[in-house]
Amino acid sequence: MLKLVLIGVWVILVTAGATFASSYLGGSALDSSAEAEDLGVEELTSELTSVPIIRGGDVSGYVIMQFSFAADRALLGDSKLDPMPYIRDAVFRVAFTNSEIDFRHLKAGDLDRLTDSIVTEANRRLGASIVRQVLFQQLNFVKKEDIRTNWIGGASGAD
Repeated sequence: MLKLVLIGVWVILVTAGATFASSYLGGSALDSSAEAEDLGVEELTSELTSVPIIRGGDVSGYVIMQFSFAADRALLGDSKLDPMPYIRDAVFRVAFTNSEIDFRHLKAGDLDRLTDSIVTEANRRLGASIVRQVLFQQLNFVKKEDIRTNWIGGASGAD
């Protein structure tokens, strides 16, 4: 009879220990995987942005761009800032200061370099890796000679 009681106590202790260990160890593993869980991305679309391109001290034309941004949803939710002003600023700065890209004659790799630079600059300005990817919606270059200016100074054009 004593053997039966001791076996019962032993089974209860082993079961209680296993339950405690599995909830303690298993719960922390679930918590860490929940923290690392990817909440996906949220697509943000910029407004149409016009950036003057200056070469040799003169405006050679304007790049007219519109982008979509894949932003990390978890970091975006944690951020107390609206990311769009920082992203627009990053687009403008990269396009304006990047003298390696000739917008009149784009080459293979220029678009990747441009989007990678925008992602890097936007994340640097935001202070976190919120922007994952930049996607082109529209990218046009308008030469200075092709811009109609007759409405600015009242110059007469075709009536």
